[in-house]
Amino acid sequence: MEMRILQDIITVIKGEQQRRSELLTDEDPDFANDQWLFRDMPFVNELCLMLLVTLRHQVERELVRLAARAADDRKEISGQQYQEKVEQLKRKGWKKINARLNLNSFAAYEHMEALRLLANSYKHDPSMEPDEELLKLLKLKTGVNYAPLPESHSLQEGLAAFVGLGKDAAYCDTAERFVDIAGNFLADVQNRTNVSRVKWGPVSLKPKDFAR
Repeated sequence: MEMRILQDIITVIKGEQQRRSELLTDEDPDFANDQWLFRDMPFVNELCLMLLVTLRHQVERELVRLAARAADDRKEISGQQYQEKVEQLKRKGWKKINARLNLNSFAAYEHMEALRLLANSYKHDPSMEPDEELLKLLKLKTGVNYAPLPESHSLQEGLAAFVGLGKDAAYCDTAERFVDIAGNFLADVQNRTNVSRVKWGPVSLKPKDFAR
C-alpha cells in the first residue's frame, strides 16, 4: 500500500467527519453537542486510529524489505536468499530490524515508536487504553485512568502536540501528519542504507504459479 492511498483514505474520513457535522447544524445545541462528543467524534477518531494501525504495518513491511536487502558490499542476492532473509527477520522481530538499519539514528525514530505503541494499544489492550510507555513518550501523566483511545481527549491532544500540531487538532490532521512523517522516514532510511540488488529467477507463466 502506497502512502498516497492512505492520504486518499484520510480525505474520505474527513468527508465523513464534515457530513456528520453538517447533519447537526439545525439540531438542538445540547443534542448536537452530545451526539458529536459521544457518537460522531469517537467514530471518526476510531477510523483514524485504524488508519494509523495500517500505517504502522506498512512501515514494518517496508523496513523488513529494506533490512533483508541491507548489505555493506551490495552484492547481488537471489530471490530465494531475499525471501529467506525476510522470513528470518520476521521471526527475530523488531529489535533485529532496528539494529540492522540503525533506525534509532533517524530524527523521526521516536515518531515511529509512538506509532508502534499506539498500534499495540489499539490492538492488544482489552480496554483500549493507552500503554504506559506511550504515555511517557507523549509526556502525558501515567498512573491515572484514561478513556478508550477513540474517546480520550488527553491522548488526542498529546498525539497532536507530539507531531507538532496544536492541541485542538482533529485526529484526521494528526493522522495526516503521521503519514507524512512515515513517508519521509522510510525515504531517509532507504537513502542511507546500502542495499543489494535482488536477482529473481525466470517468470513462470503456468496458471498454478500465479498469485491468487
